[in-house]
Amino acid sequence: MPQSQRVSSVIPFAAIGRPACPKCKAQMMLVSIEPVRARVVDLHTFECAVCNQVLTTFAAFEDPMKSKGLGRWLQGDLQPPK
Repeated sequence: MPQSQRVSSVIPFAAIGRPACPKCKAQMMLVSIEPVRARVVDLHTFECAVCNQVLTTFAAFEDPMKSKGLGRWLQGDLQPPK
């Protein structure tokens, strides 16, 4: 049965990469993303294909349709098709 390691810190989604396995140092694969706390935080589960170690982390979730970046993009050079 795979061992599980829980990381309790909330980290921005952009910072989520494929972590190294804490046991064998191989690159882990993202196997699932689950919503937690009304879509404020997501639970990311990574699994190592080499030793089957499981790692879960929390990631902050931002709705892209409500982001400040979307408003700036819409006010930019976006033009309707001609």
